[in-house]
Amino acid sequence: MRIRAIATIAAAVGILFAAIFIAGFFFSDDRLEVPVTLFYDDKDISGAVVSKQALQSVVLAMEFFNARSKTHRFIPTRESDMNVYNAIERAAARKSAAVIGGINAPFASLLADASRRQGISFISLASGHSLARPDDLVFRPRPENGGRELGEEARDRGIKAYAVIVSGFAASHVQDFIRDFQSAIGTPPLKIVSFSSDLKTRIEDLQDYAQDMDAVLLVLPDWLCSVALRELRHRFPGIPVFLSNWAVSHRIPLLAGPLGDGAFTASYTDIAWDSPGNEFVRFVRNTYTSSIPRMILAIGYDTVAMLDAAVKMSGSSDKQAVATALSELESVETIGGVFPVDKNGDLRHRGQIFTLRSGHWARGGAASDTSSSARPGGVVP
Repeated sequence: MRIRAIATIAAAVGILFAAIFIAGFFFSDDRLEVPVTLFYDDKDISGAVVSKQALQSVVLAMEFFNARSKTHRFIPTRESDMNVYNAIERAAARKSAAVIGGINAPFASLLADASRRQGISFISLASGHSLARPDDLVFRPRPENGGRELGEEARDRGIKAYAVIVSGFAASHVQDFIRDFQSAIGTPPLKIVSFSSDLKTRIEDLQDYAQDMDAVLLVLPDWLCSVALRELRHRFPGIPVFLSNWAVSHRIPLLAGPLGDGAFTASYTDIAWDSPGNEFVRFVRNTYTSSIPRMILAIGYDTVAMLDAAVKMSGSSDKQAVATALSELESVETIGGVFPVDKNGDLRHRGQIFTLRSGHWARGGAASDTSSSARPGGVVP
């Protein structure tokens, strides 16, 4: 009896292992693994939440693409060493296919050299002119900062004189944004005020310019921007306020409250993102109940769409093959259709104006119907 029982158990165990083997054979994930290093700027002193939310959106987009791809899957790893050369060297040692970095990383001028040394692509979420080069391995889903579009909006609204309140951090970003805004509106600012701990005094300084001032431009991270916006609304009721792309986050409507209504910003988010049937937005909401605005989710999605297109083109996760494919991309299919890639390797979208309305970022500016937020898909949460 004992021998028979042991034999029965042995047979059962054998069947179990066979079942596990068969299940592993049929259900194992044999897709191409594509390691990707995500560069987190833990010491981002600007405090702009958009930088971290953009990288969160990249991770969400990778999961979304992984769930739908039959050929490959992205495997993200984290790197936070502020020495960009060390970080990229380790990414290459891990055999990463590419590195993806944040919006406000202070090492933008070093990216081209560091990535070239290791022969690995760096997909940068940073905007600005310094990275617009055709001979490097830096690629961007959002090369423009929106300054020109905001300047055009201000010009179309008849703005002729404006003041600027800026952050003391990330001087290159601040200078680029003001320069782009100024080039579009056609006139320099009356006054540039640097945000300090005594913001009330700084804003009071603008009283001397109140009669000549038509608008105010805020080039500030979102939480500083919300404080400045509230102060401006109290002291200069009704004055148009324009916000840089630093301000795009879920916190601005919450912190600014009703006083934020009417403030303008710019984004390169196609109108197709407003559709209630947007599959990626639904995936994020159903899975994570995330409060990340669609304008930031779009950055993450387009970043992964660029990398996905390069992996499909190369059929490889090798860093050099992926870098070559990225440099040869002429277009990328993303939400809203196929968009071109320029000679610098940057994805090009048409800039759009968004306005804070009733606690949401709504599409529309001077050239559009002011009731656009009431139309289907008009409100962008």
